[in-house]
Amino acid sequence: MKKKIITVIAGIIAIILIVVVSDHYQGTTGSSDNTSSSHKWTKKSFDQLKVGDFNETGKGGSSYESIVAKYGRPDKKSKTKADNHILTVVSWKNIAGDYTGVTLTFMSQKDSSKTAKLTSKTLLDSKTINLAKKWTMTTYNAVELEDKNDQEHAGDSLSSLTSKYGKPAVLTIARINGKVQTNAVWHNTNGGANGTVSIDFSSHNTAVDKSQEKLR
Repeated sequence: MKKKIITVIAGIIAIILIVVVSDHYQGTTGSSDNTSSSHKWTKKSFDQLKVGDFNETGKGGSSYESIVAKYGRPDKKSKTKADNHILTVVSWKNIAGDYTGVTLTFMSQKDSSKTAKLTSKTLLDSKTINLAKKWTMTTYNAVELEDKNDQEHAGDSLSSLTSKYGKPAVLTIARINGKVQTNAVWHNTNGGANGTVSIDFSSHNTAVDKSQEKLR
């Protein structure tokens, strides 16, 4: 069962990344052709979204229909099946402020948006890619991870890393087994266009895992 859960989660992340990367390389600017709603996404409205538990088919999460009713039809939509569940990934570009997109993942047991509940949310900020503060292999290696056998939760926090390297280009928040899990991806590295730093944070907001591409 655990293996299946990990596989499904990996699939969700892959779909999210496809949507996010596609938006980035198409030059997302924060504007949108979506005219079905006058409401624009903000960081505050993103933070207020209720994320349901992935292992309980999104129980407690915001509904797909309520979000579409407020923010209009999404600019992109993708569906995939995992066991007896339907995963729907959608994205909007009608976002205010410094951010450039919102991507949400919903889960339902039927191929219908009426029962779909929010299981993860992603905020895109591709404007951070050209920041002067860049990740290097040295700074990446210096990131302190939480010791799983230590109750102090002493790993680096998302806020501390953001203060050093700027806002992540991609921020994803999910709830699994009742615990909030966060993944942050930075692109402002010395590894060129394909350089990335990805860090996972626990429900205590401390780093628990990390990976990198193309750093030097």
